[in-house]
Amino acid sequence: MTVVTGYYNRADVVDMTIHSVLSQTFADIELIAFDDCSSDGTADRLLELSEELKDPRFRVIVHESNRGFTQGMIDAIAASSSDYICVQGSGDISLPARIERQVALLDAQPRVGAVGCWYTNVVSTSGARRPRQPSAEGVNFDGLLKGNVFSHGEVMMRRSAYDQAGGYRAAFKNCQDYDLWLRMVRVSKLATVPEFLYERFIRFDGVSYDPRKFSVQARYFLLTRRIAQMPENEAATTIAALAASGPLPLIDKSDSALQKRYIKAALRSAVFGASKEAEALAEENIVNRPARFALVSFIRVYGSPFLSPLRRIVSKVFGMDRQR
Repeated sequence: MTVVTGYYNRADVVDMTIHSVLSQTFADIELIAFDDCSSDGTADRLLELSEELKDPRFRVIVHESNRGFTQGMIDAIAASSSDYICVQGSGDISLPARIERQVALLDAQPRVGAVGCWYTNVVSTSGARRPRQPSAEGVNFDGLLKGNVFSHGEVMMRRSAYDQAGGYRAAFKNCQDYDLWLRMVRVSKLATVPEFLYERFIRFDGVSYDPRKFSVQARYFLLTRRIAQMPENEAATTIAALAASGPLPLIDKSDSALQKRYIKAALRSAVFGASKEAEALAEENIVNRPARFALVSFIRVYGSPFLSPLRRIVSKVFGMDRQR
């Protein structure tokens, strides 16, 4: 069983992620960690840790040039030969029984091509925790179009289903996982282990919160869903255009679905305590001036010290606990 984890400028979280994988109750694994030409010493720390641990299961690949996360995953998976491929988010933690439980499900259900689990979102800066209990059970293509049932880092895949679906596609710099699931659900079933087996750490410099990164990521998300519903020839043409020019020319900022995602993301950032990021996202991306003014005003008021009691109530409503 192969675990793949990719790093780019995440030197501060290397140890906790690698240790969480190598401490699994299911020990028959190989762990491939690749560094995508980081500039903060991530590659050095990976190599140092490999030397310190001297664990033959742990393999480090250092890219001499930046290939991008998706291409890094494609290459790492191609360099392995296990029947099962386990994704591990860099900076996240797999709880000790994660791999054991997911392997058991894939062994027992040969028609399942990808399996996730329940996980907890943890805000790195505040320690706020929000448990998530997604379920992929019985989800078909139409159901998956309504929203992703995985967060990616907690997923284990059957190689045969991954290959049959066509694997990750390098044109998708973001949402490469959602693109894959939308193809994989056509050739296999998806499943979820109903246990909390993964901790996903939220960083406000990530694609879900950084305003500029999210602006791009949101377009990839919509394109992923739209391409999945296109005729084969049209989809191929769109993917070629995406690979050549990126998503910005393919979806205009004023696209109504895109504007809805911006508003939702700004509100989510505000609730998670990233008021500065939420305000910047709204200022840079909401095209309707009255809507932009109203949203920015709400974010500023919501983040003020006077509304601290309200924020505590909202946190409880959203199931967020600040206790580690």
